[in-house]
Amino acid sequence: MNIPKEEKRNFVAFIWHAFWLALAQTFAERNTVLPGLIILVGGSQIEIGILTAITVGVPIVSQLAFAGFLSQKKYKKKFLLLGIYLRVGAFLGTVWTLTKATSLTPAMVIVFVFVWMFIFSVSGAFAGISYTDILGKSIKGETRKRFFVVRQFLSSVGVLISALIVRQFLKGFPYPNNYIYMFTAASVLLFIASMGFIVIKEKPTEKFREERGFFQVLKFIPKLLREDVRFRNFIFLINFVQLPLTLIPFFVVLAKNNFELTKSSIGNFLLFQIFGMIISNFLWHKVVKKYSFKGVIKSAIGIEIFLPLLALLAAKSNSIYFLGGIFFIAGTAMSAFKIAYEGMFLEITNETNRAMYQGIKGSLNITVAFFPLVSGLLINYIGFIPIFIAASVVVALAFIILPKINCGK
Repeated sequence: MNIPKEEKRNFVAFIWHAFWLALAQTFAERNTVLPGLIILVGGSQIEIGILTAITVGVPIVSQLAFAGFLSQKKYKKKFLLLGIYLRVGAFLGTVWTLTKATSLTPAMVIVFVFVWMFIFSVSGAFAGISYTDILGKSIKGETRKRFFVVRQFLSSVGVLISALIVRQFLKGFPYPNNYIYMFTAASVLLFIASMGFIVIKEKPTEKFREERGFFQVLKFIPKLLREDVRFRNFIFLINFVQLPLTLIPFFVVLAKNNFELTKSSIGNFLLFQIFGMIISNFLWHKVVKKYSFKGVIKSAIGIEIFLPLLALLAAKSNSIYFLGGIFFIAGTAMSAFKIAYEGMFLEITNETNRAMYQGIKGSLNITVAFFPLVSGLLINYIGFIPIFIAASVVVALAFIILPKINCGK
């Protein structure tokens, strides 16, 4: 495949970032490591629900606030780097909190973690719009399909390497030292990841509309949804497909309620999840080449229908190895979603409207923003079974919506 020199340089820059970002994220992984921290401090499913709402919901909602501003900027690389450096600062803030953990009450430690993760999530949303815009105009066509598969594979390898280190940290050091070391490593690795973007040659982007303010963008949303049917269906699709994925942190709580949960168990769950991501990537490589991004997202939907139900069966089986297998399956679904989700979005947008659409997309992902918090509260009163079954039913509706999105095959 002949790739233009500039596009090849951008390809390498984005891959560099993806690999080092994967290393960094595992040290503060939101489905296992962060819930494990809350549990070790003394939190419950309610606090985990709040944390998940912050790490999942805040980025997608706060993007709306930045969409109007960033859509007016021809060049977005400096805003991307600013968002990354703020995330580095949030990790270092968490390190500071944990160094003071022995002199703080458990409730105060949890509150500080919430604050730092809020900053991390907001700055991530700021960076996310810029990242998607730059990626969309830097890598195109068949190169784009290849990029998402290569990125996901190398990211999974990076996650595996760091997960093995995380597992040793969790087992070999007492709390809070283990988490201090992990968040310090995360901040350093994230800074290294940002270096890839320094060499990117960014093309200018035309302004989409004149709306700049939050309320102006808000008023534009109903018109957009009426006129762009493909984008509207895409919004419905991502709301449904992500529901079971937001339940993954509660699998840790499920394990705690049915088994003796140890520091080693949390590390093992993370490893199972990562192996699922890596191994399934070879399958998704074939699927995306033959059936494009729609084929991959269809596979993710099929897996996610059964994922919550299998988690409930694993809890009843009293087998922690069965539950580990659930994390493996969750990893395959996560990998499929990551490959297809962003790829489909780039296919249904263009260089002019992409930044605005990215921000609006986040604001309309309301179900995912609030479902973790609602789930944490409801599980406390009605248990896991109704919530997990409801998620399986809702994600099945995505099969009805997917054919309506004209995006490749």
